[in-house]
Amino acid sequence: MVTHKKMVKKTVLFLFSAAIISLIGLSLLTLILAQGLPDPSVFDERIVPQSTKIYDRTGEILLYEIHGGEKRTIVELEEISPYVIKAALAAEDHDFYQHNGFSLKGFTRSMFRNLLRLFHPSDFRGGSTITQQLARNAFLTLDKTIVRKIREAILTIKIEKNYSKDEILAMYLNQINYGHNVYGIESASKFYFNKESKNLTLAESAYLISLVQSPNYLSPFGYHVEELEGRKDWILSRIRTLEYCPEEEIKQAEEEEVVFIPPEQKFPAPHFIMYVRGLLYDQFSEEELEKGGYTIITSLDVNLQNIAEEVVTKYGDLNEEQVGVQNMGLVAEDPNNGQVLAMVGSRDYWNEEKEGNVNTVLSTRQPGSSFKPIVYATLFKKGFLPENIIFDTAIDGRVANFSTNPQIPYLVRNYDEKTRGPVTLRSALAESLNIPAVKVLYLAGIQNSINTAQDFGITTLTDPPEHYGLSLVLGGGGIKLTELVHAYSVFNQDGIYHPQNVILEIKNADNKTIEEFSLESKKVLDTQIARLITSILSDNSARAPTFGWNNQLHFPNFQAAAKTGTDSEYRDAWTIGYTTSLVSGVWAGNNDRSIVSRTGAPGAQLAAPCWHEFMEKATKFYPPETFNEPLPYTLEDIKRSSVPMLNGNYVHTRDYKNIETGEIITTKEIHTILYYINKENLLDSPSLNPFRDPQFWNWETPVLIWAQQNIPNFNEEYNLSLGPDYVPLNDQPTETIIEFPDIPKIEFLNPQKGSFISTDFNLEVKIESSLDIISTEIFLNKKSLGPLFKKEDNTYYYLVNFYDLVGQNEIKIEVMDSFNQKGENSIIVFK
Repeated sequence: MVTHKKMVKKTVLFLFSAAIISLIGLSLLTLILAQGLPDPSVFDERIVPQSTKIYDRTGEILLYEIHGGEKRTIVELEEISPYVIKAALAAEDHDFYQHNGFSLKGFTRSMFRNLLRLFHPSDFRGGSTITQQLARNAFLTLDKTIVRKIREAILTIKIEKNYSKDEILAMYLNQINYGHNVYGIESASKFYFNKESKNLTLAESAYLISLVQSPNYLSPFGYHVEELEGRKDWILSRIRTLEYCPEEEIKQAEEEEVVFIPPEQKFPAPHFIMYVRGLLYDQFSEEELEKGGYTIITSLDVNLQNIAEEVVTKYGDLNEEQVGVQNMGLVAEDPNNGQVLAMVGSRDYWNEEKEGNVNTVLSTRQPGSSFKPIVYATLFKKGFLPENIIFDTAIDGRVANFSTNPQIPYLVRNYDEKTRGPVTLRSALAESLNIPAVKVLYLAGIQNSINTAQDFGITTLTDPPEHYGLSLVLGGGGIKLTELVHAYSVFNQDGIYHPQNVILEIKNADNKTIEEFSLESKKVLDTQIARLITSILSDNSARAPTFGWNNQLHFPNFQAAAKTGTDSEYRDAWTIGYTTSLVSGVWAGNNDRSIVSRTGAPGAQLAAPCWHEFMEKATKFYPPETFNEPLPYTLEDIKRSSVPMLNGNYVHTRDYKNIETGEIITTKEIHTILYYINKENLLDSPSLNPFRDPQFWNWETPVLIWAQQNIPNFNEEYNLSLGPDYVPLNDQPTETIIEFPDIPKIEFLNPQKGSFISTDFNLEVKIESSLDIISTEIFLNKKSLGPLFKKEDNTYYYLVNFYDLVGQNEIKIEVMDSFNQKGENSIIVFK
């Protein structure tokens, strides 16, 4: 018993001694840390912040400074609207007039929330009183250490001792940051609302106090306006809970439409800068960026940015004048490394009336046909090739129905509301035919296509496949312009994906590099498939039947691969394309998603001209080279060439045997591709009963109707139904009996090869073709002069100007027949 009492006594004595020693140690530490602290009574003794500077890719052109200077006007508390005071107390410290600088309740709440930060880092919140915030913002550095917290506490006590509550509140409202280099409530009131702070309404006051939490992130001129609205609404609800204002005033504030005055100071590449700022604020705290003195080297190429802004302004104005389209955006990227070189998010960032500060290149919009190359690439993964045949047909020759539910039709038509019968996959993609595209998606698989898009860096297609359905290939899934441009770079890079990047280097205030760009690469698509897509998108001959020879996607002096897109309701117009050294995209439309043109203006009209001029001018800084050709076909490719439709032919023969008589007959057949293939594996045998495929009759019936209308003696010579007594002797046709007609032949009638020309002359050629000629084009020294003129029967002519000739001249003629087959011939003449 005695021993137990001694132990208790010793323990109490030890704890008491430890407490005394700890108290003495804490006191000594406090005295030490208090040394050198500024005198709060001299308010100008405070840390001078260093701004964060954002540069272009050269590191020489300063684009923007984050808080490069403080705009401030000091006012007395009596000159500040009482609504501001109530909003500040409700949001930041409603016990301000009751505590002595510290809030036990706020401290406890802060500790609890910050424990949760271990599991939810984004939920970190402070629990500082207004006095503590004043001490920290006015006098201390931005390091987050226990030493600074102690110094903050010491300064808080000194401030409370030296000043009255009203004085502290006035200093706080005059000290804090409201964004855009604006400090103090008076400067903020004039900057955002062009009025004195004493005249602020409750709603305006709530907005300004909302900015205190994160002045740059919540900027009304940035991309987080919804979060700003939420913070304002929360402050008004706090005022209601604390009964600071009558209910009528609070309701009036909730309904008030507050108008912010956009800043007068302009800076270059504003959409790009605001995008970079947003990324920086995701990485660093407000305080670090405001005072840390960082140097940010971005990927922006000022030369390309100037060209981008010039063409967006030019064609944006033209679009509005001609068809009423309000907006346009452009993004350019170096495909070799994923670095964004230019970004224009609207026609005029500074036009608040037209929502110019909205960055449309980051908005999710429907890409129309510009999504098709991703689906075709997915199909090619299964072994399909550009030479394979697919039918572009519809029962009425105009509109195809792909619905498997009779009650809910899914109708698809081509842009010109015409069908073309059998077409190659190359022609179908190059001419942007919608009916074949829907079939391509069905063969490729919706989920497979989404997977390809996600491999290419597209993040917006997150819904299940049934949400998009077959409309996905026609742009039924929303995509950002920045991401679709980046996706096209995968084709450019032979199937290699590089993450998109806008920041090349970050240095701290000591000029030490703390982050630097390094090239990352990931193989996401087979090299051959990437080259096949590039080959198709750069094939002007395949594109010409729909777009014409002199279209905006073609450049006579260098190669470019490109695709246009228009959503089904004409709300979004796109053009995406690339050379070997540059990939870019243009979007045109209206921010409210209203129809861009009642006349149905497509991407080729609204976006392609802008894209064309940008790419042409950009070659001065990013000269293009020649694309890599696709690799030779493999043995498996050759094996598949024996399969109907895959072999480039669509009319076949097959042997049938009568099971009663033993008679063998040979008949011709035309079917949809679903009849001949296993769409999951082209090397496997097709289904024994292809009619079970839910899309079979949607595809087969229009094919048979087309054949009856276009194949001579079809009903007599082709097998439509031999009856149940006949069975095929083989699962696949034994022979291809009808192939495509010969390509058009061109004969020069005048002048002859090697002629010497001394005046203007009529060029005459004779074109032999068993099919209709649908387009012609004449080239002089590789420059297109336009289409030929028909003289009679199969003779065509063109008047050539003598002064267009040089010493030695190449005259080349290209023609296209109704099967999209191209014929060409050329001669040399002399001046």
